[in-house]
Amino acid sequence: MAAIATGAVAYPVLDMGGEPAATASASQFFEGMAEVAQDAPATTPAYWKVRVETDNQDDGRRTDTSYFDREGRVWTVDADGTAHEPPAGEEGKVKKWPVGKRWLTWPQLEKLPTDEKTLAALFPKNPNSRFDQVTIILEDSPAGPDLRAALFRILADTPGIKLVGDVRDSKGRAGVEVEITQESWVKLGEAETPDEGKDITLRTKDRYVIAPDTGLLLETTHRAIGKNTNTPADRYTWLEVGPADRVE
Repeated sequence: MAAIATGAVAYPVLDMGGEPAATASASQFFEGMAEVAQDAPATTPAYWKVRVETDNQDDGRRTDTSYFDREGRVWTVDADGTAHEPPAGEEGKVKKWPVGKRWLTWPQLEKLPTDEKTLAALFPKNPNSRFDQVTIILEDSPAGPDLRAALFRILADTPGIKLVGDVRDSKGRAGVEVEITQESWVKLGEAETPDEGKDITLRTKDRYVIAPDTGLLLETTHRAIGKNTNTPADRYTWLEVGPADRVE
């Protein structure tokens, strides 16, 4: 297992074309996570299981369990264990992950290059968009060890990420937290005139808790920040993500 430095050590900031990269401590952490991911055993399961607890202002707190197969078909499982077959036709859901302008299925993920530079070229050049897409894949996809390692190395070269350090998530699990502050644009209804100013810029502080022994994402939170913002953070706690032989 790779040795990971997570203490509150002051590291210099790396220079990437005039834009600050992830702090050297965050870069070091992600490089270590790449080694951890590389050492994980490869699996070829029939299904992939995801159980996640969501807590946000719109939906409250809930836990969702789902399975999907290599064709992308999604099964959902109720709290009482009742499994629902994926609907057919246009109503059927297909599980995909974003890579650049494309959304890829499980078999397509397996065909992605695992050389860091070649893989990075497929993602958006914008650091925030690249960060979002990479973390979406790391959260719940069946990406293999080589692909996960390459994704962590892309994060190591992505600007703006800071290492927070050792924490525990909302379930008490030990992890290492990183954070990034991002900007997004929100449209508030339809503007009656072009100058009415219906778009606002929203800044968020996004935090990610990663298990240092496995490289799995344990929890993500997204909190809007600013003078007039007091909205509670959206939280996603990844309770179980991994291979499964059957839907149950």
